[in-house]
Amino acid sequence: MIWKSTITTERANELIYIMSENVRKGLFGREAIESQLFPVTTYICIACHQLYDQSFQYEIIKKMVDYGCDPREIGPKCKTLCAFLNGLSFQSLAMLYLHGRAQKIFDWGGAEHEPKQKKEETKFILDFFQYLNPNYRNDGLLLADQSEDENMRILDKDLIEKLREDMFGVNKEQIKKFKRTLAILTTHNYLDKCDCRAGIFEHGPYKMDSGELLIFKEFLFLYTGEELYPGRRRVLGLSETKSKSPISNISIAYTVKDIKSVKFTDWGTVFIDPTDFSDKITSIGFWNRELLLPTKQRYPDKMGKIEPVSFDIFEQVGKYAQSALNELYIKIAEWDYTKRLMAGVNLYTNFLALFNIFTEIPYNWEIPKKTYDYIPKFQKYPLGAHPFIARFTRGKKKRKIDPTYYYIVD
Repeated sequence: MIWKSTITTERANELIYIMSENVRKGLFGREAIESQLFPVTTYICIACHQLYDQSFQYEIIKKMVDYGCDPREIGPKCKTLCAFLNGLSFQSLAMLYLHGRAQKIFDWGGAEHEPKQKKEETKFILDFFQYLNPNYRNDGLLLADQSEDENMRILDKDLIEKLREDMFGVNKEQIKKFKRTLAILTTHNYLDKCDCRAGIFEHGPYKMDSGELLIFKEFLFLYTGEELYPGRRRVLGLSETKSKSPISNISIAYTVKDIKSVKFTDWGTVFIDPTDFSDKITSIGFWNRELLLPTKQRYPDKMGKIEPVSFDIFEQVGKYAQSALNELYIKIAEWDYTKRLMAGVNLYTNFLALFNIFTEIPYNWEIPKKTYDYIPKFQKYPLGAHPFIARFTRGKKKRKIDPTYYYIVD
C-alpha cells in the first residue's frame, strides 16, 4: 500500500509538544560549550531556518514520497550496524525543521501568522517523522525518552547472538588502548563534522543472559578515498585528507557488568554510571559493514555483509583518525569565518541526503544563495542563537499551553 499523509492538526500538535519537551530535556542535559573553530550555534540556526523558510526540507521529503518512498520501510532497513540513518537522524528530521519553524514564527509575532501552506508542510513532515523510530526501535516507541529505562535498542536478537560470538576478553593494557583509540576517533569525528555529533551513534544496552550489558558505539563515513554513495563528498568534504582509513565504518561493542545505570538520549549518546567503567568492561568486539545502498537492501536478510574487525585494524583506524585530525586542524584554522560557518550549514542541511538515498531520485547538494542572506541577521544575536530559544526556559504550565515549538493554529 502506497503511503499517503493523513495526519490531523490535533496529532501534529501532539508531536510538536512531544518534540518540544524532548529537545528541551536534551539541551538541559548537556553542557553547552561553543567550539573554538566553528560558530556551531549560528550555523545550526541558519541551517534550520533554511529548512523551513525555503521549504527546503518539505520539497525533498515530498519528492521522496511522490517517488514511492514509504517512511514505514526506512526504519527496518536501518536495524543493523553502521546504518546510513539511525535514531539521531530520525529525531533530527523533526527537531531541525521545528527549530527553523519556531524561529520564523517568533519573527512573525506568533503562530497565528503562519501561512496555510506552511501549516500543511509542517503536518506532512511530522506525519513522515512519526513512522520512522516506531519501525526502527525494538519497543516501537517514538523516542528514547519515552522508554522506561531510556534505551536505544534497535538490533534483532538473532543478530545480537551472532555478534556476541565475535567478541573477546581483554586485559588491562588492551582496555587502555581501547579507550585511548575511542577518544581519538571521537575527537576526529567532531572536527571532521564541524564540531557536531553527526557520524557517531551509540545504541543499547542489550541485556545478556550472563547479566552483562552490551553497548555499541559506531563511527560512520570514515574517509577511505572512495565515494561511499553518490555525492557524499559534497556534504562531507572535510573528510578528504591525505590520511585514509582502511575501512569506511566501524562498529565497536563492549560488555560491562556491575553498572549502576545506562541511559541513552535520542541523539545517540550514552551516559553510564559510573563514568569511569574501565574495570567493568568484560569483552569487546569490532565490525565493519558493507555499505549496501538502501534501494538494494531487503530486511532482514539482505542488509549488507558484516565482517569482524581485528584489534590491529581497530588501532590502524585510530592512527588514521589521529593523522587526519592533525591535517584537518591545520586546514580549518586557515579558513575565514564565512567558510567555517557555511561548512556547518552545508553539513546540517544535507543530512537530508541520507534520507534521499532511500530513493533513486537526483539530489541537489547546492546550498541556495538565499541562505547567505541569513548570515548578517544571525551574527547580530548573542552567541548567534535566535532569541526564540528563550522559550525553552519557561515553566511547565506555560509550555503545555504554548509549547516551545508552537502549536499549529487553524
